Amino acid sequence: MISDIGDEEMILGLPWLRYHNSTINWKTGEIQFPLRRRIQIKRFRGVLDNTKPEVLIRAKIMASQEMAHQQQAVKKGIDKLIPSYLLGYRDRFKKGKAERFLPARTYDHAIDLKPDFIPRNCKLYPLSPVEQVEQDNFLEENLQKGYIRKSKSPMASPFFFVAKKEKGALRPTQDYRKLNKGTVKNAYPLPLISELLDKLKGATVFMKLDLRNSYNNIRIKDGD
Repeated sequence: MISDIGDEEMILGLPWLRYHNSTINWKTGEIQFPLRRRIQIKRFRGVLDNTKPEVLIRAKIMASQEMAHQQQAVKKGIDKLIPSYLLGYRDRFKKGKAERFLPARTYDHAIDLKPDFIPRNCKLYPLSPVEQVEQDNFLEENLQKGYIRKSKSPMASPFFFVAKKEKGALRPTQDYRKLNKGTVKNAYPLPLISELLDKLKGATVFMKLDLRNSYNNIRIKDGD
């Protein structure tokens, strides 16, 4: 709300209106305040005391122009946001670069099962019509990429969706609890938080990489 009070103009926000609990007449454009105490609006003091009126008017115009320019500013493209010395690595994050079936390597992820582990099938989790369509799209897309393939394995894990932060977005998820119980755990100690913090001493640059389909970039060892 913009109001002309005395010689000064001010903008009264919602928190201010709530605090004073004013009554607004939308037909007449008038605002009534309960009589609590007398409010005196003092003139601003500082570098603008001796400024000519035309200079003040010019300042208001420049401020409004700057605000309008910020609202109309077009978002910069990705090439403008990435530093020039990193443009050579831009293709590492492209969707097409990530959508490829990785070749077999020595460090592929192996699933070591306990000797007494018995593979078990599972029942399908019920899905809503929207989730059913999303599942069909997921299967079709990943079959074409080579990420998954048809299998007659005696072991199966339930498939379902969880909601993402983005409105309406769904994240495909599999329930591997049965498989995890029968998997041989890696026997190595977890790092201590205090030791990790000590290693950060003196560091000035920190980075967080959000890799596209990062878990799909880890291939399962052939035979597992």
